[in-house]
Amino acid sequence: MKSINILTASRWVALLLFSLVLRVSVAQVYYFRHYDIFSGLGQSQVSDIEQDRFGYIWLSTRGGGLSRFDGLHFTTYRKEDNLPANNILSLEIDAKGLMYIGTPFGLSIYDGQNTRPVYSPNREPYTVSSVIGDQKGNVYAICNASQLGKIVNDSLIFLKKSGAVRPSFYSDMSGTRDKRLMVSTYSGEIFEVTPKGLQSRYHTPDGMVLRCILFDSKDSLWLGTEKGVFRTSAHNSDIKTTDLQFISKELAHEMTETSDGCIWMGLTTGAMRYQKGGLLKFGVQNGFTNFMVKGMLEDREGNIWFTTDGDGVYKFTNPAFTGLNATSGLSSNTISCFALAPDGKLWISYFDHGMDIWDTKTSKILPLPKPLLGKRVNCLSVDNEGNTWVGLAGAGVYKISKTAIEYIPLDTYLSSHGVTLFMEVGKGKEMWISTSNGLILHDGTQLHHYTSKQGLKGRFVRRTLQLNDNELIASGPGGLNILKNGTVYDFMYDRALASFPALSMAKRHDGLLALGSFEDGIAVFDPKTRKKEYYTVKNGLCSNLIYNTIFDKQGRLWVGTERGIDLITIDKSLKISNIRHYNETDGFTARETNANTAFVAPNGELWIGTIKGLFRHRERNVKSRPEALKVHFTDVRIPFDTTDLARYAQGQSKWNQVYEGLSLPNTKNQLRISFIAINHTRPDHVRYQYQLAGADEGWLGPTDQTAVVYSHLTPGCYHFKVRASYGDNHWGDISTYTFEIIPPFYQRWWFILLIATTLVSLGILSQKLYIQYRTRRVLAYEKLKQEAEAAVRVQIAQDFHDELGNRLAAIRMQSNVLKLRYNGHESEEKRIVGEIEKNVVKLFRDTKDFIWSIDPESNQINELSLYIKDLGENLLQDTPIHFHTDIRFPNEYENVHLPPGRSIQVIMIFKEALTNCVKHAQCQNIIFRATIENQMMSFALIDDGTGIVFPTEGYHKGLNNMRLRAERIHCHLSITPTPPKGTIVLLRGSIPTKTASPKSS
Repeated sequence: MKSINILTASRWVALLLFSLVLRVSVAQVYYFRHYDIFSGLGQSQVSDIEQDRFGYIWLSTRGGGLSRFDGLHFTTYRKEDNLPANNILSLEIDAKGLMYIGTPFGLSIYDGQNTRPVYSPNREPYTVSSVIGDQKGNVYAICNASQLGKIVNDSLIFLKKSGAVRPSFYSDMSGTRDKRLMVSTYSGEIFEVTPKGLQSRYHTPDGMVLRCILFDSKDSLWLGTEKGVFRTSAHNSDIKTTDLQFISKELAHEMTETSDGCIWMGLTTGAMRYQKGGLLKFGVQNGFTNFMVKGMLEDREGNIWFTTDGDGVYKFTNPAFTGLNATSGLSSNTISCFALAPDGKLWISYFDHGMDIWDTKTSKILPLPKPLLGKRVNCLSVDNEGNTWVGLAGAGVYKISKTAIEYIPLDTYLSSHGVTLFMEVGKGKEMWISTSNGLILHDGTQLHHYTSKQGLKGRFVRRTLQLNDNELIASGPGGLNILKNGTVYDFMYDRALASFPALSMAKRHDGLLALGSFEDGIAVFDPKTRKKEYYTVKNGLCSNLIYNTIFDKQGRLWVGTERGIDLITIDKSLKISNIRHYNETDGFTARETNANTAFVAPNGELWIGTIKGLFRHRERNVKSRPEALKVHFTDVRIPFDTTDLARYAQGQSKWNQVYEGLSLPNTKNQLRISFIAINHTRPDHVRYQYQLAGADEGWLGPTDQTAVVYSHLTPGCYHFKVRASYGDNHWGDISTYTFEIIPPFYQRWWFILLIATTLVSLGILSQKLYIQYRTRRVLAYEKLKQEAEAAVRVQIAQDFHDELGNRLAAIRMQSNVLKLRYNGHESEEKRIVGEIEKNVVKLFRDTKDFIWSIDPESNQINELSLYIKDLGENLLQDTPIHFHTDIRFPNEYENVHLPPGRSIQVIMIFKEALTNCVKHAQCQNIIFRATIENQMMSFALIDDGTGIVFPTEGYHKGLNNMRLRAERIHCHLSITPTPPKGTIVLLRGSIPTKTASPKSS
């Protein structure tokens, strides 16, 4: 390590002389919002400016008419909108909203729709150069430069001078603190406007030319003259040269006092502010213009507006941020790092151009020490003794004190391509140096090197943070380490954070940590409670790439990203309670900040480096904004319809297309309602909520839209409500617009009464017709009942015919046998007669089949099959024919029920089939088979007889009855011979799903 002593007297003298030559002033850059014709302004030469009761800014132009500004958009009024002229010299708006327009052709009053002229006493032409209203509601105009007129009933009354000693033209007008109106002349006299005329009140020294005057709130009189700006006491009427306090040599054309007590002056080139004895001129060098400023206005929010002669209009919001950049005197814009020394010197290095030393007390650039000339600097820091440390983009650092410059080489620890990255002051004389090859500690006398061999997570150390007297956090791409008493540990407080690749780190006074990353936002961690939270764009951050994190004296977290700056307020649970984004409106005209370039000065100011210079944030006393934003309506119309709604309204606003007492017919049941809450400070932050009472269930929004469309509105009276906020959910007063949709004639009371009477009459008639209908229906039902009974009788007749026919056939057959066997043997005859008797008994017994078919159990398919089995066995028991049965039903179908009436039809079919087999088949065996497969039931009767031959002879009626019965129960009956012998009678049908009841398993 080597030291360079520069204390020799000769060198200090040379350095002092050199510094006197090289000192350069650095002007801070302020943010002025500029509006010109490309923004919508009617013309760039703006002559005057006013604000109306709604908050609109009105600008008069020299050829472009009037421009109205709502904070976001311009609306221009010209001669075709009933203005008296497009060349407007002066403007005044009274408490009623009437606009007094001064032109080269006289004075006119404009009410938003129509213009009426103000006539001179003799109706002679005149020119108006200035218009002003006093606090009593009177309006005055300077006419033809030499006359002052008072407007009374749309006419001018010219006031006469009293006590004038110097004939001259009028130059300006100003009100005093006690509400008097004063008028100045170019010859140096000032008159008071009284009911009796103009009374002389002030005389300035001979030869003084007054261009403008101002009476401030402290009873001082400001004079803008050809020789500069002066101030004197407003209590001194006879002003001597010795009474004048010289302020500036600048030529002022307009002066005004703002609510913070500052005096602003519009100059030939730019503007100037007098504040607490100090002057600050604004021009292109600090963000303003060099054009002539002709008018100034402080709006109700504290913004200051400047009208220029050729460069449009400027708005100054007294932003929280001011800047230093190459335009204002720095060597470059791309800030790589900086450090503020206790003596007020700000050391600044750049990515592309060396470094500067800026004296914050004098706003001067100081010369660099010779050893630093031409050096590329990567990092800067100030130690606990006030020494400035300069880290080079190479293997070395400089330590600069008031008495010496010491170079500390790091070649032993860094390669030829190694660099220093960050420096962090430790306890006592310690300075921690982050490098591309580990971490180096300078303890005041010697160096200590920590690398991955000692436990660091990689060679590359981005930055460090002093956690407490004994612990230091080191951050690299691999995560976090803790250095404690010379030993490297893993980050033991939280395992998840141990691998967090922090790009920036900050510690609050209570120990809370904030770690910023490349792409994962911010991790906030409390080492005491081990609680942590993550903040990303989902929580309101403008970006997840965090270049800077730093806490201010209030404990708020400032976050610098590549998309702007966020200010975060963190509650006790580590949640975000408030977040504020800073942009151009706040004076922060650079979007992207640079890594690890944030610093909070001892006085609480925030400094931050960007790609567009160095910015400083100061807490400012903002003029208290209104407690609530007031919304007013700007337009009411039917969408996509050119209908003039005035025909449906009782009145119309003159300044806006808003109709009072609007009653629309039901055919025009849609409406577009436009509204706005004027705000000129942060108009892009205004948000709205709205609802249409009776149509919307609650408040809709928030939204930045200023128009709402409602369609298909039902007849009725509606109340549209809207309210606004600054984007913080503190909603202002509710504004209401009432309108009505008139119902059609068929919804009027008289029409409804007529309809009700008609309905009652129709009801009576309907009752009579209904009674007649029910009577006819009862008669028809009786007729159907009779027909059904007749059908039942026919059915019973068919059944008895079949049954009795079968039995009688048996009797006939037995009688024939009796005849054949009658051979005189009495015992045989008795037996045959006995058989005949049995058949008669059976005929009687068979009538019980009908009773069985009525029993609900007869509908079970299993019972039906067993019944047919019994039937066959009984019928063939006295014959040589053998009867066999084959009944196979799956278990789940044993209890299947058939529809009522189907069982008897099946029985009758197979009774007929058995009878035919006995009579005609000449068979020896008959088989009855019953099965169910795939929801299909099958009943078959199979014999081994001669087989049926078609066409049949002698038993057509029986076969026809069988087919008819099958059709009634929606089944298919087939009678088929089976070669070589026999016949099959097969009945098939589906089991209805509505009546099937499978047996539960």
